[in-house]
Amino acid sequence: MYLTFSNTAQKRIKPLITTDTRIALDLDDGVGPFSDAATCTFDVAFNLVLCQDSDLSDDFNVTIDSDLGPVYIKDYTTEQLDSALNLDVDRYLRYKLTGPSGILDPNVTLRNLQPVG
Repeated sequence: MYLTFSNTAQKRIKPLITTDTRIALDLDDGVGPFSDAATCTFDVAFNLVLCQDSDLSDDFNVTIDSDLGPVYIKDYTTEQLDSALNLDVDRYLRYKLTGPSGILDPNVTLRNLQPVG
């Protein structure tokens, strides 16, 4: 499994990444520290989370490769993902997660939880 960040997505995300940054692709299902609560719909919703090692829980037990380094996911999330993933920015400046099967999430939220400074 590989996540390709488009050039536009890289230009927006790369400046936020430091040597201590960990990237998580979080399925918002109510499990883990980044999900406040699962939504009561059948929609699949992902968050791209920029965080520190200490922010990641044991739920994020698998990494996938990407243009920006390892991306942490929950192991069962692979059932919701394609083997080749793309994160792009649409004309409304929303992050969109796609794969060979089509659009997986048209509105991925970027959450930067890193300390300011």
